[in-house]
Amino acid sequence: MARFAASLDGRTHSGAAPYPSAPSPSSSVDDSFHCPTCGAPLRIKNRFVKAVTCEFCHNVSLYDGVRLDPTGRTASLAKLQSPLYLDATGRLGDRPFRVTGRLVYEYDGGMWQEWFLDLGEGRVWLQEDEGRFTALNEGDRASAPPFEGIRPGDEITVGGHRVTVGEVGEATIVSAEGQLGHQILPGETIRYVDGTAGEDEVSIEYGERETEVFVGRPVPREAITIDPDPFA
Repeated sequence: MARFAASLDGRTHSGAAPYPSAPSPSSSVDDSFHCPTCGAPLRIKNRFVKAVTCEFCHNVSLYDGVRLDPTGRTASLAKLQSPLYLDATGRLGDRPFRVTGRLVYEYDGGMWQEWFLDLGEGRVWLQEDEGRFTALNEGDRASAPPFEGIRPGDEITVGGHRVTVGEVGEATIVSAEGQLGHQILPGETIRYVDGTAGEDEVSIEYGERETEVFVGRPVPREAITIDPDPFA
């Protein structure tokens, strides 16, 4: 499933910066909570976090910037091969990052995973699908057209982009861990529209609580540097 990504110089072909440069992954908000389900200590690591998985009981809570709201959902851990892992640090091009969360999606064509990266004063989703990486940046969600009626081959307008639709489908969240920038939960199904706009890839995810728009380009594997695991 195609997703949007950013070029490594941090700019799309139009010259707009899709994610900000950051000196180090340091956007922790230092907010300490306790898991609403088991009472374990829980610290929100990033001001962009919207959903949190407890590392002790694996229950998922939504975070609104003030409090944790338990969902009653438990996150199973799907093991897919990847050089990335939760809390890994490294560099995406010249930008230092820390992995704060992961989602695994299942659809008719198989599975893919998305890693939520803290870039300091910014964030980015790094999609991994059969060894192909794409850095995903959030677009204007208000520009997303209604899902109903969109078909492959259609042309739609999303955030000023004229998008040729290549794929329309559904996927289920089968695994989640860490802290995430979306209000989507394990077991939920999203509908998606993928397409292209010139050199950009554009994707829309229609979830149960919110619709997300992404735009960008693939990232070569050699541009992703991962620090050695200190606990390995």
